[in-house]
Amino acid sequence: MMNNLILLPLLIPLLAGLVTVLYKPYRREIAITASAVAGVLALTLSYHAVDDMMVINFGGWQAPYGIQFAGDFISLALSGISLVLTSLILLYGLNRPEHENAQLPFILFLLVGVNGSFLTADIFNLFVQFEVMLLASFVLMAIGNRAVQFKASIPYVVINIIGSWLFLAAIAMTYRLYGTLNYAHLSVRVQEHGMSEHAILIALLYLLVFALKSALILFMWLPKSYAVLSTENSAIFSALLTKVGVYAMIRFFTVIFSVHAAVTHEVLLIGSILTMVIGSIGVLAYRSIKYMICYQIILSIGIILFGLSTYTDAGLQGAQLYLMNDMLTKGLLFLITGTIIRDLHISTLQGQHGLIKKHPLLGAIFLMVTLTIGGVPPFGGFAGKLLIIEGGLQDESYIGTLVVIIASLIALYALIRMFLKVFFGEDGKTRDYDIPQHQYGVLITLLCLSIGITLFAQPLIEMLSHFDVSHYNQLLLKGGEK
Repeated sequence: MMNNLILLPLLIPLLAGLVTVLYKPYRREIAITASAVAGVLALTLSYHAVDDMMVINFGGWQAPYGIQFAGDFISLALSGISLVLTSLILLYGLNRPEHENAQLPFILFLLVGVNGSFLTADIFNLFVQFEVMLLASFVLMAIGNRAVQFKASIPYVVINIIGSWLFLAAIAMTYRLYGTLNYAHLSVRVQEHGMSEHAILIALLYLLVFALKSALILFMWLPKSYAVLSTENSAIFSALLTKVGVYAMIRFFTVIFSVHAAVTHEVLLIGSILTMVIGSIGVLAYRSIKYMICYQIILSIGIILFGLSTYTDAGLQGAQLYLMNDMLTKGLLFLITGTIIRDLHISTLQGQHGLIKKHPLLGAIFLMVTLTIGGVPPFGGFAGKLLIIEGGLQDESYIGTLVVIIASLIALYALIRMFLKVFFGEDGKTRDYDIPQHQYGVLITLLCLSIGITLFAQPLIEMLSHFDVSHYNQLLLKGGEK
């Protein structure tokens, strides 16, 4: 009976979204409460799922004949983080004009797709959840009726439509070759079938699909799209959307296509290194604050997927730990920079603006976020990045490990440069704006959550290492019973 609770991280945002469509008063309060309650529930369930996966077979049909949802520690933890993070981001925008609340139902529907992607155990259902997420994101991308948004949404929509076509093609080829789309059954069939040319083609096609979704090398759509979003929407997009693609890669290339590791992980290794290089060039080249932090997203995606590419326990655990932390820190970074751009009217690094005199607390929080993204201990990015570097050394991927270290230093340097330009120097011509106390509360809460990931890194690593691939598959095949 308790297994049924893993549907609540989907059902609560879905019902809240429908309520906010039909009932306009208190939209934001409803959205904040629903996402916070669902987030706390998901995090609680993640603790209970450490020892035994929670599995639902819809309609009583055992997989592979029915739709299966499954929650282990990492899927439920990511679902909980996405919900709690979204509730805090919505709280951050509490005083926004009423007309901006029209987007709240679509943010809640976006959460349905995000959490469904984390919790599904079936490839076709993953495609459905991706489409739910993308349809909501299309609306959020265009909402506001600004010409610049419509222009920026075109490549975003086109790229994602192409990705959906490729995804459907991969699903059709998978079913034709293996006769199933359930994660666990598919893993068994892939092992039995071996590395034929068709099998390798399917694995690489999935890698291409998720590369489009996560901005691995194929990043062109991300900076222009994210740069035109509102403060809250850019924080939600940066924290959640690319991370779903990363999570899918972790699931597919450890649980399902592990037999193809010699091919897929070599491609992932090269792709992650190139992505880190692209991200590093972007954060150094741009003076526009929004474009610079968009390339910070790309750089961090490369670091996470390098951990996966090492195919070591340390690298995989580091990738998952860094993924959890990066969701928090990217949301936090976009909230801070959104405030600097929208409310304080500073959009570039030209000149010096002296914000530290008027907003010292904002400067202190920004500096700590900078140290987190740079992986400086004891801040949130340290533990995951250390494990990723350890995994790279164990795999003897010395060039990739060196690129991780250099890219981290470049990310740190770029943000320190921004900190000095924006917060130090003589007072610039900025808007006289008092940042509300509840917004500071949100920023400090997110920072504390990020630091907590490092402080509790050891028990988190133990939880992440609890399921190996064979154990995960056995629990799925048995419907969650040991």
